[in-house]
Amino acid sequence: MRLLETSKFQKLRKKLKDEDERDALKEAVLQVLEDPEAGKKLKGELRALRAFRFAVRGQARRLIYKHEKDAIVLLSFSPR
Repeated sequence: MRLLETSKFQKLRKKLKDEDERDALKEAVLQVLEDPEAGKKLKGELRALRAFRFAVRGQARRLIYKHEKDAIVLLSFSPR
């Protein structure tokens, strides 16, 4: 399965200075790659997207992505 990043996701990822945050994001991406259905489906206009929840030092975060036929497109991540 291919892993694609949007330009927004790349910018956010490059801004991460904290190693704990980078490690948590990497682990979340690996879990999504392993099981693309792991994230919760969003509702309304965003129903094509999924949100995978993870935590960094007890603070909730979510990874927004889209699962396509042979690829996962990473769109964004942020505190919840």
